[in-house]
Amino acid sequence: MSFVAVLLIAVGVSIDAFAVSVSGALCDRTGRKIRNAAWAALFFGGFQILMPLLGLAAAALLQNVVRTMDHWLAFALLGFVGGKMIFEGLRKEEEKAEKDGAEPCCPPDFFAPRALFLPAIATSLDALAVGAGLAFAGSGIWIPALAMGVVTAAASAIGVLIGVRLGSLAGERVMMVIGGCAIVLIGLKILLEHLGIL
Repeated sequence: MSFVAVLLIAVGVSIDAFAVSVSGALCDRTGRKIRNAAWAALFFGGFQILMPLLGLAAAALLQNVVRTMDHWLAFALLGFVGGKMIFEGLRKEEEKAEKDGAEPCCPPDFFAPRALFLPAIATSLDALAVGAGLAFAGSGIWIPALAMGVVTAAASAIGVLIGVRLGSLAGERVMMVIGGCAIVLIGLKILLEHLGIL
């Protein structure tokens, strides 16, 4: 597999992780942007390395299922994460407003390790299909897997920093809702791609 092909695959599978990092940072008000960027890079990049290996292992057993179901699974998981962010953010805003009329409160720490598992899995499911495809093609998997991990880790960290900067330019209430909605829209994008509309 050529360098250009590996790079294109790596960039392609990193886009969703980048978008989720940006939207998560828009909602985050912990002020720990370096820590958040590091966790995002570790989780999103790590799962991009792990998933192709799982796809390789699953190829012999699942074959076509791996290729056809990854988008649907990603859509469902991202929809769940986005919906949960919106619900929790609006509920906390309502509670805080009732309590003391203060400024709205954003959702819990999006970049806490336990909170990153579902987004990391959802954004790396395409890499699962890549691993299965490479297995079917008889190509080597280590270089593409490492490339996907490194590119995604960098994209995720940059996404957090961009999201922090964008978040400082607008009100918390708007950013809180947009952050959750963005993840739902990413899932919709995956679905439309799968259906061949995009």
